[in-house]
Amino acid sequence: MINLLHPALFGAAAFLSAIATYRLVVRNAGAGLVGNSRRRAETVSEPIVYLIRNGVLADSNFEGERFLQRFPLAPSGMSRLRAALASQFDGVDALIRPGSGSSDVHAASRDGSLLLTSESVQNAVRIRIFPSGEHRSGHDDLYRKVASEAELETLRESTEHSPFLVWREAPDGTPVWVNRAYADSVGAAFGSERLLSWPLPRLFPDLRSGGARRLSLANAAGKSLDWYDIHSTRIGDDTLFTAFNASATVQAETQLKDFMQTLTKTFAQLDIGLAIFDKSRQLVLFNPALTDLTGLPIDFLTARPSLVALLDKLREKRMLPEPRDYKSWRQSIAELEAAAADGTYSETWLLPGNRTFRVTGRPHPDGAIAFLIQDISAEVSLTRRFRSEIETGQTVLDNMDQAVAVFSASGALILSNRAYRRAFSVDPEARLEPASIVDATRLWHAHSAPTPIWGDVRDFARDDTERAEWAATVTLKDGRNMVCRFIPLADGGMQTVFDIGGAVSGPVEDDLMAVV
Repeated sequence: MINLLHPALFGAAAFLSAIATYRLVVRNAGAGLVGNSRRRAETVSEPIVYLIRNGVLADSNFEGERFLQRFPLAPSGMSRLRAALASQFDGVDALIRPGSGSSDVHAASRDGSLLLTSESVQNAVRIRIFPSGEHRSGHDDLYRKVASEAELETLRESTEHSPFLVWREAPDGTPVWVNRAYADSVGAAFGSERLLSWPLPRLFPDLRSGGARRLSLANAAGKSLDWYDIHSTRIGDDTLFTAFNASATVQAETQLKDFMQTLTKTFAQLDIGLAIFDKSRQLVLFNPALTDLTGLPIDFLTARPSLVALLDKLREKRMLPEPRDYKSWRQSIAELEAAAADGTYSETWLLPGNRTFRVTGRPHPDGAIAFLIQDISAEVSLTRRFRSEIETGQTVLDNMDQAVAVFSASGALILSNRAYRRAFSVDPEARLEPASIVDATRLWHAHSAPTPIWGDVRDFARDDTERAEWAATVTLKDGRNMVCRFIPLADGGMQTVFDIGGAVSGPVEDDLMAVV
């Protein structure tokens, strides 16, 4: 394979040596002949030669190497060769791919100035590039010219079709070169007629070189059109600027800022204390209610304390349940943080001075956690007072001799006293659900002689019209009389009073009604 390729290269070298020898001989032959021979020799450009072996660029002549230097960004010799050939020829893969057996491929450049011959033998390919016949005269370095023009055209097309603004300014700020995007922006801001005079105006009059900045593009009337992120690079005495449209980013940042302001105003009006910690457990957001509830100073909160530091400060101010010792305190902090991160932390803090806080921990994205602190002292106090009143009322009922039972509007037993439970052998805790009026009348019927009163009681309990108190006497199975009073309640319920051994009299005493 190599023996087949090298003779051709050696033949070319011998041919060039012969030409050189011939030029020396002719130079001594005579002035006129020497002049003609020199002109003919100098008009012949040396062809570009590349040798590809096993898919790798193995060798090239001087002109070939110089041609590849126009493509420095390619990572390898083969990549540079592909880029070089693609800048002039179509179907590069077919030109550098070895054929089956021995084969030759011929191609012309897109502008017709170059010819390419690809000779392949097994896994080796030799590529020769030389000027076409009509471009041989007067082009001593046609390859360099073609490569330069191709590179220039590539750069020109790249800048012309770039979606961002690119321009170059002289030291006095005058634009000396702009791309199409810059010119289009000038037309949009100042009108298309402004494009007819040069130099074009500066789109950003306040722009200074150095670093990156964000500026607004305004039209001739001073109205803001778009926002741009601008970067600058010094090139000699000039400055090259690039500007990327940042209007979407500015709009998103503005919306985020407005949203944060809305949240801040909303949080400021909440009576629930809010403290948000980032994933490193530093305080990043709090509302005024947190200060009002805990008494923590503003300067302490604005210093972005850690979660441990904030809880330690609360402990110092006795705004935290006091642990038994410091070790248990640190353990409780770790458990609190872990539970808040899982969204399971919810505790009631009993504080000195009859204050009660409900504290809830909630996880947030990116590992952040939020704590909500709510003062439920009034709610707890009301609940305690209400429970105390209920317990007092129950005690008063239990101290009465009469058996009392109260039913809701739906007919469920909601209240009874000790005398009732003793008279009818009732254990209210033995049932999972409250007894109904039907269950109660069956119980009463089981303890009394047959009587139609219990059916009337069921109808009375279910009647949603205006009702009046009534009474009846029932004989128990042991022979005793039981006076029964049935009293309608304002909410649709019914109160029953059983007086065993008593006599039917007037309405139920006022103190009994008040208790129930």
